[in-house]
Amino acid sequence: MRTTTIILFLFISNCFSQNDCNRYSNDYIPKNLIEALNYLDCKWSKNDKDIFKNKEEQDAVSEIHFSTGLNIRNSWGLWGKRRNSLKRYFIRKGVFHPDDISSIILTSFHRHINNKEIGLDEQIKHYKEYWKKAKVKKEKEIQAQEIESRNEFESFKISDSVKIAYNLHENKTIWAYRIQKYPDLNEVANCYVSGIVTRKKTKLKKRKYILYIKVTDMCGYNDAIQNGIENNRLSLNKEYDFSLMNYKITKVQNNSTNSDLVK
Repeated sequence: MRTTTIILFLFISNCFSQNDCNRYSNDYIPKNLIEALNYLDCKWSKNDKDIFKNKEEQDAVSEIHFSTGLNIRNSWGLWGKRRNSLKRYFIRKGVFHPDDISSIILTSFHRHINNKEIGLDEQIKHYKEYWKKAKVKKEKEIQAQEIESRNEFESFKISDSVKIAYNLHENKTIWAYRIQKYPDLNEVANCYVSGIVTRKKTKLKKRKYILYIKVTDMCGYNDAIQNGIENNRLSLNKEYDFSLMNYKITKVQNNSTNSDLVK
């Protein structure tokens, strides 16, 4: 592996000695890592490269993740469904996520202008191990969430009064965003949409426990835009299906009224 890394480092160094910057138009998409680094070397000003070079590697890369990194991901088609040469180059190496690809490119560029080994194999190994651990963690979270959702599902009865955690935002019209049901997000609701349970349904193969709820109150609003539901609108006196795997739904105890809800 170390031999491969040294060869790649020497090959990149030789490539950068060539004066081929004129062939890179502003909308050019590199075909591989070497071209990506050559492109950045050509397009960045000396001042920008010096600033980037003189920062610690992790700081340098993370600081431009949402600027230059974002431009790389968008302009070089890393988010698109179609696979261009650059995306195929990284996919063949086992790197799939656009964030990972842009980080590898920027990390490699930082190492190059500091005359360090690129260490491509080590970078790829890092992201593969990250996603392997993330997959195991995610699966454990989903299993725990499934057990919780199943228990909740069994506790709900037809005609139960419930409230659903939401964030509602007014911008010419009302937009509704569900409070996501993940343990590590800690989102805070600014509205609890009230409703009545009308039906229940399970889809065990898809890990779904669904409550059909007729909406009776939306913190004083009549309807709101919500992507992903029927007609993309959440409206009063209409029935919608809410998955307990995705929504935070609780029973309204002791005949609580809408006065208990946050607007």
